[in-house]
Amino acid sequence: MTLWLKILTSRSSFAMLVFIAIASVIANTGWRVVMNNFAVDTVGMTGADVGVLQSVREIPGLLSFTVLFLLFIASEQRVAVSSVATLGLGVAVTGYLPSIYGFYFSTTIMSIGFHYLEAVNKSLSTQLLATENFSESMGKIRSAASFFSMVTFLCIMVASYLFDVSDKAIFFTCGAICFWLAVYLVTFKNTHTKVKQHTKLIVRREYTTYYILTFLSGARRQIFVAFAGLLMVTKFHYTIAMMATLFMVSSLAATLALPYVGRFIDRVGERQALIIEYAALVLVFLSYAFVDDHYAAAGLYVIDSIIFSFAIALNTYFKKTIREDEVASTASLSFTINHIAAVFLPFLLGIIWMSGYQWVFVSGAVIALISLLVSLTMGTQLHQRINGFDKLQKQ
Repeated sequence: MTLWLKILTSRSSFAMLVFIAIASVIANTGWRVVMNNFAVDTVGMTGADVGVLQSVREIPGLLSFTVLFLLFIASEQRVAVSSVATLGLGVAVTGYLPSIYGFYFSTTIMSIGFHYLEAVNKSLSTQLLATENFSESMGKIRSAASFFSMVTFLCIMVASYLFDVSDKAIFFTCGAICFWLAVYLVTFKNTHTKVKQHTKLIVRREYTTYYILTFLSGARRQIFVAFAGLLMVTKFHYTIAMMATLFMVSSLAATLALPYVGRFIDRVGERQALIIEYAALVLVFLSYAFVDDHYAAAGLYVIDSIIFSFAIALNTYFKKTIREDEVASTASLSFTINHIAAVFLPFLLGIIWMSGYQWVFVSGAVIALISLLVSLTMGTQLHQRINGFDKLQKQ
């Protein structure tokens, strides 16, 4: 605890990245926990309206590459801080716009802030954190974020059940904290990256493997976010209290695991870590498809949350692969690629779910298997040919 206090009061680049992660997770957790109740009970939205809302929320993710235009007029750090403020503002005003179009509007604002932040923050992390312990540093940042997500969730539960605090107050409080942290981040010294970044969109064949794994990662994320919890409710009849407990346990597990996962990736390398991640995902998704015991299903949910930690390995691969002056451009493009699946996959898998939920998770296992096969080629001649390295080396 003393070490963390020293880090957070140091105003270092690492402290800035930690505060950005904390601000983002507080706002997002507050929005995610109460949005369904607000949509149904306050706004009176139907299932179709909520579906439109989720699509509206994902559209800025597809447009993440447009953040490059902002880099013409401001540094990445300033864009990141402005995005934190936009995210907080969007969440804070949600409760004051209790109509369908008002909810669409506030969701668009918070989503622009969130997706621009994620694109720029990935670039900043890649440039500011040292290569030799990059995964460990990312593990610590994500562990801090996971911890504050858990704390936020606990506070919302206490405020709702013991003090009957309104959705409006929860939205405002979480958004205001995020906005206040953005104001605090303005006081940090502007950190200049070592290499001037391109502000145009760049697509290179040599990054093909990263593009593929990024797209597949987005598809895998959607299956977990949209359907793992749905399985717990529909098949095992989990109540709100049971889902809340499961969320808490999985968040705690991720908080404890992330620093160790980061060090493990630094030790064994990103290729080996990705192979382990995807192989484990194949088993987890197949187990989801055929599990009949709710304790076993809950265990799979927690394991799935921990496996999410290994996504740090893909960020490490990104850092070691991308040219130093193309980090910002490629980071923004990769976030767009990652969100392509978020637009169409839930709809398609929702149709598949109607024919049998098992096929959704079998589809997830297939996606994980493809990811595994791609990761196995990393560092081989096949990997070089796919990415055009042979041609690059001849230049």
